[in-house]
Amino acid sequence: MTEHAQLADIFERFATQQAAGKSPLYATLSRTVARTPELLDLAAGTQLGQPAPNMLLGAVHHILRRGVQHPLASFFTGHEELHEARADALLTDFCRRHTGQIRRIISTRSVQTNEVNRCAVLVPAFAALQQQLDERPIRIVDVGASAGLNLLWDRYTYDYGEHRLSLPASDPETVLTCEIKGATPPLSLDIAGFVRPVGIELSPVDVTDPEATDWLVSLTWPEQTTRMRTLNSALALAARTPPTILAGRAEDHLADVVAQTPADQHLCLVFSWSIYQIFGSPGGRERLSDTLAELSQHRPLHEISIGHFGNPTPRMIMAAYDGGLSRSDVVAHCDVYGTWLDWLAKPANQPGT
Repeated sequence: MTEHAQLADIFERFATQQAAGKSPLYATLSRTVARTPELLDLAAGTQLGQPAPNMLLGAVHHILRRGVQHPLASFFTGHEELHEARADALLTDFCRRHTGQIRRIISTRSVQTNEVNRCAVLVPAFAALQQQLDERPIRIVDVGASAGLNLLWDRYTYDYGEHRLSLPASDPETVLTCEIKGATPPLSLDIAGFVRPVGIELSPVDVTDPEATDWLVSLTWPEQTTRMRTLNSALALAARTPPTILAGRAEDHLADVVAQTPADQHLCLVFSWSIYQIFGSPGGRERLSDTLAELSQHRPLHEISIGHFGNPTPRMIMAAYDGGLSRSDVVAHCDVYGTWLDWLAKPANQPGT
């Protein structure tokens, strides 16, 4: 298969498997790229390992958000539906006019989306963990932290429908909404029982750099206006008190984090759709488990991971490691964006644990 054919297939699959039903605009534009050799040539400039559809369309969105005048702009504001018949000419013309800028963006930047609303599904897991452990404080380490916005989970207000959760430092204007399905999850937790968290990220996003944070916002899809507002609000909170993030490969930091966490603290590693980015695919989940089992020879560890793990519906896994032995359970199913949570009344034991 030629490079063009491979790229065209990537854009077609993005349109049908990811954008369909969530972003009609991006579904239409992705199909346009898939059938336009000139646009495929441009998309081929994306950095190795980065998703070309997210990068190319994010670059277009980024330029338009800066006030560039073009007929394509009105479709990115949701004021008008873009039909296939017009998409080819409009997208091709826009990309021709801004080829140099698009090439610079997609060849130097990466997709580092920081989905703040996932905190709404993590908080019940933190509450469940605290209920299981003794009174020693818990240290949360977010592995693959991006801008570190999930490290600020105690700064947000949570709306679970019949239950609204406000923590001592919650910002009443930054509200994360999550629909509860299935069993009622644990939502009672003592913030004093958590020490300041830390993140690990290969290339951390500087939340005090407007250029870096503006790119994060541009990576949201145009129709996701609520998600965009929440992200902007969380970024404003982060800029006032930036989170602590260790820069570098997770493999290079994990052992140090384990060794340097005091024995009078529980240590919990959190992976939110980051396992395969760090440990590779297939087999990333197994390699992570082996790594944590080895590290647990030195001290007990806890893990909270969210991802698909080969399943159509994302799930949350909670695991404990001690002396090289482990146990893990699926405790919930959830949405990629954290908009709903199906907490399982009876956790499902993971095979091989």
